Amino acid sequence: MPIHRDPDSEHIRAQLSRLTEAVHDIDSSLPRFRLDEGDILVLDNYRCWHGRDGHTGERTVRILTARSSDAS
Repeated sequence: MPIHRDPDSEHIRAQLSRLTEAVHDIDSSLPRFRLDEGDILVLDNYRCWHGRDGHTGERTVRILTARSSDAS
């Protein structure tokens, strides 16, 4: 969302709308997989656009951040 009183807030809203539309357009073709109890997902947040679908039940998240000399 644009920062409060951003002079370019209309442009930001328009760009966010374009992004939302693009995501909805490709959503059904995106790969999906299920993690079972004990599974671990490791990904590079600098190189991976990711998300998750809604779920029910308990969810535990543990985050470990590791930086390398390649991170900028």
